[in-house]
Amino acid sequence: MQYFVSKAAPRAVLVLFDRGDTLLEGLQEVVRKEKIDTAAITGGIGSFQRVHLHTITTTGFPTADKYWNFTGPIELASVQGSVIGGDVHAHIAVFDWDSKQTYIGHLEPGSVVAYRAEVSLMVLEGVKTERYNDADGNFRIRQAN
Repeated sequence: MQYFVSKAAPRAVLVLFDRGDTLLEGLQEVVRKEKIDTAAITGGIGSFQRVHLHTITTTGFPTADKYWNFTGPIELASVQGSVIGGDVHAHIAVFDWDSKQTYIGHLEPGSVVAYRAEVSLMVLEGVKTERYNDADGNFRIRQAN
Protein backbone atom coordinates (compact mmCIF):
# COMPACT_ATOMS: atom_id res chain seq x y z
CA MET A 1 0.00 0.00 0.00
CA GLN A 2 1.10 3.52 -0.69
CA TYR A 3 -0.61 6.87 -0.47
CA PHE A 4 -0.27 10.43 -1.64
CA VAL A 5 -1.37 13.61 0.16
CA SER A 6 -2.04 16.90 -1.62
CA LYS A 7 0.22 19.77 -0.66
CA ALA A 8 -2.48 22.46 -0.83
CA ALA A 9 -5.80 22.83 0.96
CA PRO A 10 -8.18 21.14 0.98
CA ARG A 11 -6.08 18.10 1.90
CA ALA A 12 -6.89 15.16 -0.34
CA VAL A 13 -5.48 11.67 0.14
CA LEU A 14 -5.25 8.97 -2.54
CA VAL A 15 -4.57 5.48 -1.16
CA LEU A 16 -3.33 2.79 -3.55
CA PHE A 17 -3.61 -0.83 -2.47
CA ASP A 18 -1.65 -3.77 -3.88
CA ARG A 19 -2.42 -7.48 -4.09
CA GLY A 20 -2.87 -8.97 -0.62
CA ASP A 21 -3.48 -5.66 1.17
CA THR A 22 -6.51 -5.41 3.45
CA LEU A 23 -8.71 -2.45 2.57
CA LEU A 24 -10.27 -1.38 5.87
CA GLU A 25 -7.11 -1.98 7.88
CA GLY A 26 -5.07 -0.03 5.33
CA LEU A 27 -7.44 2.93 5.36
CA GLN A 28 -7.36 2.96 9.16
CA GLU A 29 -3.54 2.92 9.07
CA VAL A 30 -3.42 5.96 6.75
CA VAL A 31 -5.93 7.83 8.94
CA ARG A 32 -3.77 7.12 11.99
CA LYS A 33 -0.45 8.05 10.30
CA GLU A 34 -1.87 11.27 8.84
CA LYS A 35 -3.67 12.18 12.10
CA ILE A 36 -7.01 12.51 10.30
CA ASP A 37 -9.97 13.06 12.64
CA THR A 38 -12.74 13.81 10.12
CA ALA A 39 -12.90 13.09 6.39
CA ALA A 40 -15.20 12.02 3.58
CA ILE A 41 -14.35 8.87 1.65
CA THR A 42 -15.20 10.24 -1.76
CA GLY A 43 -14.75 7.13 -3.88
CA GLY A 44 -12.96 3.91 -4.55
CA ILE A 45 -12.61 1.10 -7.08
CA GLY A 46 -10.67 -2.13 -7.40
CA SER A 47 -10.89 -5.88 -6.97
CA PHE A 48 -11.00 -8.33 -4.08
CA GLN A 49 -10.01 -11.93 -3.59
CA ARG A 50 -11.87 -12.06 -0.26
CA VAL A 51 -14.67 -9.84 1.06
CA HIS A 52 -16.11 -9.50 4.54
CA LEU A 53 -19.10 -7.18 4.92
CA HIS A 54 -22.29 -6.76 6.90
CA THR A 55 -25.70 -5.23 6.29
CA ILE A 56 -28.70 -4.40 8.42
CA THR A 57 -31.61 -6.85 8.50
CA THR A 58 -34.16 -4.88 10.53
CA THR A 59 -35.22 -1.28 11.00
CA GLY A 60 -36.02 -1.57 14.70
CA PHE A 61 -34.02 -1.78 17.88
CA PRO A 62 -32.01 -3.62 18.79
CA THR A 63 -30.29 -3.72 15.41
CA ALA A 64 -29.66 -7.07 13.77
CA ASP A 65 -26.88 -7.45 11.23
CA LYS A 66 -26.05 -10.17 8.70
CA TYR A 67 -22.36 -10.86 7.99
CA TRP A 68 -21.03 -12.28 4.73
CA ASN A 69 -17.63 -13.70 3.84
CA PHE A 70 -16.88 -14.84 0.33
CA THR A 71 -13.84 -15.46 -1.84
CA GLY A 72 -13.13 -15.50 -5.55
CA PRO A 73 -12.94 -12.90 -8.30
CA ILE A 74 -14.85 -9.91 -6.89
CA GLU A 75 -15.10 -6.48 -8.50
CA LEU A 76 -15.14 -3.48 -6.17
CA ALA A 77 -17.51 -1.03 -7.85
CA SER A 78 -17.65 1.64 -5.16
CA VAL A 79 -16.33 2.70 -1.77
CA GLN A 80 -17.90 5.61 0.08
CA GLY A 81 -18.09 6.64 3.70
CA SER A 82 -16.62 8.81 6.38
CA VAL A 83 -13.95 9.13 9.00
CA ILE A 84 -15.44 10.25 12.30
CA GLY A 85 -13.24 10.68 15.34
CA GLY A 86 -10.43 8.92 13.49
CA ASP A 87 -12.58 5.83 12.84
CA VAL A 88 -13.17 4.67 9.25
CA HIS A 89 -16.79 3.82 8.35
CA ALA A 90 -16.87 2.58 4.76
CA HIS A 91 -19.64 1.11 2.62
CA ILE A 92 -18.91 -0.93 -0.49
CA ALA A 93 -20.69 -2.24 -3.57
CA VAL A 94 -19.17 -5.39 -5.05
CA PHE A 95 -19.96 -7.90 -7.78
CA ASP A 96 -19.17 -11.56 -7.08
CA TRP A 97 -18.32 -13.25 -10.38
CA ASP A 98 -18.94 -16.80 -9.14
CA SER A 99 -22.46 -16.18 -7.83
CA LYS A 100 -23.26 -13.38 -10.32
CA GLN A 101 -24.59 -11.39 -7.34
CA THR A 102 -24.09 -7.79 -6.30
CA TYR A 103 -23.59 -7.13 -2.60
CA ILE A 104 -23.74 -3.83 -0.77
CA GLY A 105 -22.82 -3.27 2.85
CA HIS A 106 -20.44 -2.09 5.53
CA LEU A 107 -16.79 -2.97 4.86
CA GLU A 108 -15.44 -5.28 7.55
CA PRO A 109 -11.85 -6.23 8.47
CA GLY A 110 -10.30 -8.99 6.41
CA SER A 111 -11.34 -7.83 2.92
CA VAL A 112 -8.28 -8.62 0.79
CA VAL A 113 -7.37 -6.88 -2.49
CA ALA A 114 -6.95 -9.18 -5.51
CA TYR A 115 -4.96 -6.96 -7.87
CA ARG A 116 -5.34 -3.32 -6.90
CA ALA A 117 -7.68 -0.83 -5.31
CA GLU A 118 -7.74 2.96 -5.15
CA VAL A 119 -9.57 5.00 -2.52
CA SER A 120 -9.75 8.78 -2.12
CA LEU A 121 -10.41 10.84 1.00
CA MET A 122 -11.16 14.54 1.46
CA VAL A 123 -10.03 15.75 4.89
CA LEU A 124 -12.15 18.25 6.82
CA GLU A 125 -9.31 20.20 8.40
CA GLY A 126 -9.91 21.58 11.88
CA VAL A 127 -13.11 19.57 12.37
CA LYS A 128 -13.18 17.11 15.28
CA THR A 129 -16.13 14.75 15.48
CA GLU A 130 -17.36 11.80 17.49
CA ARG A 131 -20.03 9.12 17.22
CA TYR A 132 -22.46 8.57 20.08
CA ASN A 133 -25.86 7.13 20.89
CA ASP A 134 -28.58 9.56 21.99
CA ALA A 135 -31.02 8.91 24.84
CA ASP A 136 -33.25 6.88 22.48
CA GLY A 137 -30.36 4.70 21.30
CA ASN A 138 -30.05 6.37 17.88
CA PHE A 139 -26.60 6.62 16.31
CA ARG A 140 -25.49 10.25 16.07
CA ILE A 141 -22.44 12.34 15.18
CA ARG A 142 -21.46 15.57 16.87
CA GLN A 143 -18.62 18.01 16.80
CA ALA A 144 -16.12 17.23 19.54
CA ASN A 145 -14.07 19.68 21.58
